[in-house]
Amino acid sequence: MKTFRFPLLIAIMVLVCSISLIGQHGLTDPYAIMNKYYQAIGGLEKAKSVESEYYEGKVTIVGASLEGTFKHWWQAPMKRLDKLDLKIFTHSSGDNGEFSWELDANGKLKINKDEETIKRRKISALVEKYDHLNPNSEHFELTYEGIEKIEEDDCYVIKTVNNINDDITLDYINTVTFLLEKSVSKQPDIEEHILFSDYRDVNGMLYPFRNEIEVLPVGQKLAITIESYETNLQIDPSLFEPPREDVEDYIFSNGISAENIAFRFDMDHILIPITIAGKERLWLLDTGAGMTVIDSAFAVELGLKPEGNVKGAGIGNTVNVGFVKIPDFELPGLRINSQTAASINLRDLLVRTGWDAVGILGYDFLSRFVTKIDYAKELISFIDPEYFDYSGGGTVLDATMKGKFLTAPMTVDGKYSGRWNFDTGAGGTSFHYPVAKDNGFMELDGVDGLGFGAGGSLKMRTSEFNEIEFGGFKLKNQLVSFPLEEGVGAFSGSELVGNLGNSIFRHFIIYLDYSKQQIIVEKGRNFTHVFPRDKSGMQIHMTDQGGYRVVHVAPGTPAEKAGIKRDDIITAINGIEMQYLGGLSSVKELLKREVGTEYKLNMVRNDKPIQVNLKLKDLY
Repeated sequence: MKTFRFPLLIAIMVLVCSISLIGQHGLTDPYAIMNKYYQAIGGLEKAKSVESEYYEGKVTIVGASLEGTFKHWWQAPMKRLDKLDLKIFTHSSGDNGEFSWELDANGKLKINKDEETIKRRKISALVEKYDHLNPNSEHFELTYEGIEKIEEDDCYVIKTVNNINDDITLDYINTVTFLLEKSVSKQPDIEEHILFSDYRDVNGMLYPFRNEIEVLPVGQKLAITIESYETNLQIDPSLFEPPREDVEDYIFSNGISAENIAFRFDMDHILIPITIAGKERLWLLDTGAGMTVIDSAFAVELGLKPEGNVKGAGIGNTVNVGFVKIPDFELPGLRINSQTAASINLRDLLVRTGWDAVGILGYDFLSRFVTKIDYAKELISFIDPEYFDYSGGGTVLDATMKGKFLTAPMTVDGKYSGRWNFDTGAGGTSFHYPVAKDNGFMELDGVDGLGFGAGGSLKMRTSEFNEIEFGGFKLKNQLVSFPLEEGVGAFSGSELVGNLGNSIFRHFIIYLDYSKQQIIVEKGRNFTHVFPRDKSGMQIHMTDQGGYRVVHVAPGTPAEKAGIKRDDIITAINGIEMQYLGGLSSVKELLKREVGTEYKLNMVRNDKPIQVNLKLKDLY
């Protein structure tokens, strides 16, 4: 059934009554109810006769101060083009009948090759042929789920499942008019709820001209008003093809690359000096960011005014996102043209690290290049993909993208295997919550802590696993974390095993090739290096005033045994005041020293000075 979904608008983001299981209005056969729906909108044969369509209208991101226009073209079989223009933010996506593609807000082309997209294209092709209405379908099964009220109307609830993937659709069909009032599309990581209204006749078929969409778990709402609708029109097939030439919005000083740029690897994160509007500041390099991000306060400092307020997924919750047009920016040997970037409050996130960082270089930046990261030497290179020809001895991995994120295969302990999000913005490596729950990880021994990121914090446990196999290389006794609660952020998804971070990558030299959707892995100088671990059991963050605040104390660790408590402020270690210890990174290194190392910590608790003795020991 064609239920007027809006995949493009869902890409921008990133029931009130009980159900009766006994039919109260006579019908319980889901196929009969679906046939009634098609009769109500003009007849199944009439629906099948529609071979192309075009509609356009207005879209409002509810509560975000963003509105604009959209256009949609469709032609059988499987050809589609969607264009969205929110003024500060534009996006296009399409399907030429062979593959789907999209252009980001800055015009970068991406061909969708991931397994889930391929499966969903197959489902769409079958739906176009109305295979789901066949009671003997090899792929679909419809079930009657009862009656539920949508606002004041009783609606039959029809559930559609398939044997291609785990997606589920619930359609709510009015028991009197048999018009579709609501549809819920459930995917493992996201849900799309659509309310349909204002049905109008277009060439003998009824179509809803008003659609209200809510995307969960982020909770973003959109309102769609269709202003014109045409069917069975002539459409040039070339309209559905991706652009022949990709965007080139950067300039290298030497023409093809900017190589061996020094970066700072601090607390397992990559920081790169960027000059923008004459101001050189540090930016994080983050393959886990779907867009380049600028701190909202720094944007204001540059005279930029963020527009909109949409919701995006952070580590454990949602985060408010605006958009700005940032001016040209530079790093040694490379200049990037003006870009649309996301604007969020990074200061609250970054102040706790003590970094003077103001932005995140994400997909919009990294997708332009082949990026080489030598972790041990702390050198990074950016290479024009057209001129990149790898001839080394490393392992070439399929890094098929999921959305705007590279993924890579990895196996833990020989059995927890699959595709992981490749995230240079993550210090550690983590399983996603569904994998942890399904495998009983909550029963494992480990050290409890908090994971922090955009969107807030998440309760995590870190355990030691025997072996990780990545890129054909094996690393022994590695720490991997997992959430202790589901949350609604990036770690709640089930389509990937987890999130790969710099705790793994720091052993290697990594090449990121977005154009080929590949990752190349070579042994780095630190491949066999055993990196020291925290031996205190406490997490420390910087305060707005430059103090060192304890934000978490893990049970059973030296910090707890020493009597340290959350919100204690550390003022000195072994008699040396904190401002002379070299920053938070240096303080954390002190807590990784040899077992048995002892420290006297001067602290302030509830405005009163105290002193504790801390003795380090292995936690795993």
